[in-house]
Amino acid sequence: MSITVQKTIPAARMRQFHQMVDRWLQEGPIKLATNATLTAMDNAGIPQAEQVAILEDRDIIMKHNMRLGLISEVFAAAIEKAVKPSRSASEAQDEIARLIVTAVGIRQDDESELVTFNFATQSEADAFDEAI
Repeated sequence: MSITVQKTIPAARMRQFHQMVDRWLQEGPIKLATNATLTAMDNAGIPQAEQVAILEDRDIIMKHNMRLGLISEVFAAAIEKAVKPSRSASEAQDEIARLIVTAVGIRQDDESELVTFNFATQSEADAFDEAI
């Protein structure tokens, strides 16, 4: 059985996040790494279309990982409060990670994001809901 709890990341925070991600992918070390990757792919004879697909996939993976970081930043403390009392330390850490990685976010019309978490017990879901 799974108990779902939905929480919203406000639009202002999501806009800030998207700006940061865009900037991060276009500047500094990522730009240098991209240039180095392009040179390596050119030297390896990888066709241009395949290079574009590789970089797009990389960007999608990076954005996803950064989104997990945002969910962790916003919700990890509340998740920790919800699961720690009923689990051992290692079980709690595993459950915190599972809840963050499996959270489903849906962008709303106002640019906020509705995030759905699936808790294993009602008491943990209630504790999380109260902690936010």
